[in-house]
Order: sequence, then C-alpha cells, then structure tokens
Amino acid sequence: MKIITYISPLLEQNMYILEENSHCIVIDPYYDDSLSALFKNKVIDLMLVTHEHYDHISGVNKLKELYGCKLLANAKCNSNLQNPTKNFSKYFEAYYEFQGDLKKPDFDFDSNYSCCADNVFDDSIKFKWQNNDIYIREVPGHSKGGNFIFLNNKILFSGDILLDESVPAAKFPGGSKKAFEDTTLPYVNSLPADIVVYPGHGEKFILSDYYGYLGEKEK
Repeated sequence: MKIITYISPLLEQNMYILEENSHCIVIDPYYDDSLSALFKNKVIDLMLVTHEHYDHISGVNKLKELYGCKLLANAKCNSNLQNPTKNFSKYFEAYYEFQGDLKKPDFDFDSNYSCCADNVFDDSIKFKWQNNDIYIREVPGHSKGGNFIFLNNKILFSGDILLDESVPAAKFPGGSKKAFEDTTLPYVNSLPADIVVYPGHGEKFILSDYYGYLGEKEK
C-alpha cells in the first residue's frame, strides 16, 4: 500500500491518494492541471471526503469528469456538498481576506461550487478494496457531515476533526464543541493508541501523541 500526500494551495489542505496495484482511492480531492502526472496510469476506483468544506471537496467534479470515478459520502455530508453556503465555497474568498497570515492562491475560487455523492450511506460503512479493509464512521464536531476513514484498522484519515489539537475548530456553522466532546472524543479515546493519524492539514502523527496533548489540556 502506497499513501501519497499532496498539499493543496487551499489552506494547505491534505489530499491523500491510496494506491494499490495501480488502483486508487482519493481522499479529499483537489485538482489542477499540474496534477495530471500524479494520476497518470492509475485507475481511480473511488473518491471519499472527510467532510463537506470547500478546501476538501474542490476537486470532486473535475476528477469525475476526467476519470469517471464516483464519490461515496454519508447522507449529512452529501446534503451539504450540494449547497454553496453549507460547503463554504460561497465564503471562501472572504475567509482569505480576513485571515491576513494566509497566502491567497493565484486563481479564482468557484463561489457557487457544489457536488454530490454517487453513493450514500448512513452512520457508517465497511467494504473491501484491493484486499484492504475500509471503515468509515460519522463523527460530529467540526461539521455535520464529518467522517473518520480507517484503513486496515491501523491508519485514520481524520479530516479536520483531529489536527493534533484537543478540540477541533467548531466555530463554523455545523460545528459543535459539545458534539465533539460528548460523542466523538469518547470514541477517539476508545481507539488503539498506535493508530497513525493522517489529518486534513499538517503532518501525520500517532494517536497516542494526541492523547498526551489532550491530557495536558485537561490538567
């Protein structure tokens, strides 16, 4: 199994490409023309998103167009994907204007961007892909449509719900610190400490490191 990380210019968001036998799953798709070589001679079997925010979904339509691949998402996420207000594409330009420390990409944003899932699930789903186990579970806190995506019970693609912080950004519409603390955090603490976390932004880390940080915050 090969995991390719591409850092997009949209808030330095991580797109992940899982590659096995020249077949791929793309997590949190981004696309521009410079990436054509990255997908050359690969079959994209599926796209997954960790949640519905624009920086994590902006490449969905282009990859569908170019490679004919499908998107799998939970029902809450799918509903928000289709609404530029709820997927935040409507406000993305303004967000950069208010964040003076962020370098704005030198291209125009699609302020009316929307996409939709081709297949939808509720709560959780398990399936096999290229002899690997994929498990996806809804996790509230950062957004209503957030997911944890597990690979072989050893790797977790966490989106923005775990960024090596104790509490995810919950100030955006659809976010809830209470939902994170009441529902998601107890689930996180039930997971094996040696799981490797690939977050939506930043470097990968071991879940035990996240535990340690959380413990310090609670003291």
